[in-house]
Amino acid sequence: MASENNILFLVPDGVGVRNYLFSNVITGLKDVSQIHIWTTLTQPAVYEIERLHNVNLHYHQITLPSEPMKARLRREAATYARLLVNREKLNNPAVMNYWGKKPKGLKLKLFYKVVKNIGFRASKNYNKILELEKRSGKAWPVSQTAHYKQVLERIAPKKIFVTHQRVASLQPICNAARELGIPLISCIYSWDNTAKASLAIRADQYLVWSDYMKRELLKLYPEIPEASISVTGTPQFEFHTQKDRLLPRVDFAENYGLDSEKKWICFSGDDKLTSPYDPAYLDDVAEAVNNLPEGERPLILFRRCPVDFSPRYDKVLDKWKGVIFAIDPIWNTSKGNWGGIYPKPEDLDLLMNMAHHCEVVVNIGSTMAHDFAMFGKPGLYIAYDQPVSENWSTDTIYRFEHFRSMDGLDAVGWIRNKEDISRMIRTAINNPNSIAPDRMMWLERIVKLPAEDASAAIVKELLS
Repeated sequence: MASENNILFLVPDGVGVRNYLFSNVITGLKDVSQIHIWTTLTQPAVYEIERLHNVNLHYHQITLPSEPMKARLRREAATYARLLVNREKLNNPAVMNYWGKKPKGLKLKLFYKVVKNIGFRASKNYNKILELEKRSGKAWPVSQTAHYKQVLERIAPKKIFVTHQRVASLQPICNAARELGIPLISCIYSWDNTAKASLAIRADQYLVWSDYMKRELLKLYPEIPEASISVTGTPQFEFHTQKDRLLPRVDFAENYGLDSEKKWICFSGDDKLTSPYDPAYLDDVAEAVNNLPEGERPLILFRRCPVDFSPRYDKVLDKWKGVIFAIDPIWNTSKGNWGGIYPKPEDLDLLMNMAHHCEVVVNIGSTMAHDFAMFGKPGLYIAYDQPVSENWSTDTIYRFEHFRSMDGLDAVGWIRNKEDISRMIRTAINNPNSIAPDRMMWLERIVKLPAEDASAAIVKELLS
């Protein structure tokens, strides 16, 4: 394959594997391009991709360098400044909850005190923020940039695709690419990323989920030219259109020891930081389900957050055996090795089948509501606090900027107290169209549809 068709994927962790390496992006490129992958992931993860697409990839495992103190100081200060600016631009005080820094130890406390001081002053002049970000990028050792320049010159990629924008340690590779004039393309990985000031690296072109996300990016990063933002959608939801992934209900039930005659609902967990009281909410849902008449009682299929390896659900699962069925995500979870944490292709099928066969999903503010909307199913958002909750509230969660995307829409059902759970679940099962009738309108606001066009749109950007 001619070198002018080389495409280099920069994959800093397992986050981007499902959307960009398991999807039809690789299928669309493999016959017209040489595909190079630089990643922290281990060789077995790359074998999974090669097996899935019947393709040979040029794999190079990288170890991301530690961020120099000067670079980190300036980047963190710029991030803090941007959050202050975003708070005013968006008229949303909850934006500052994205900061979330709770340093321990004297050195870190002093570091973040300086960061906030510099960031506060920079927030008064937008050009100062841009200068901080520029100086942060230049604070990396010249030797690191020179090393990556040599490697990039050898493979001569036409473009470099960064599978998400949040990893600052990719900066020396980005510096090398800029010096060589190699265009950098990055996606905005998730629906909540724009307001978080999470552009740790800058690209020449940004791929976003929707017109809504494009408008947000232009508002919060006015220095980015509109022509540099392409609305491609995201392959995250494309998989749900691939009907050959669906199993008959009886087969799925047999695989996981379920009663296929009963209705099923899904409870999807968040990570421990986002939702520290998830086990208590799961317990509430199980109790509510158990209180329904036996003939109306659904099974609860519990899907934990793929990177939550904690035993925090164990007591609840033991308590409600026969009511809750834990169906863990199919991920490689090598503890202590971040490069060994990534989804297996089989997890795509698992998630799709759960969304297809369950009647409703219950959680705290998860994108799983959109996964279920792809199948015409409603989502229920839990919106009450546990009695023992401290320094955390669902009210804070739903004030985050990305939930404003549902303004004016009846997009999800709200469980506002424990006593509402039984009624809401019963309604979702028996009369699903009465709950969240605008769920598809919300999905269309968040994600460019038809969802099955996302990979082709991304391939077109990479080859243009």
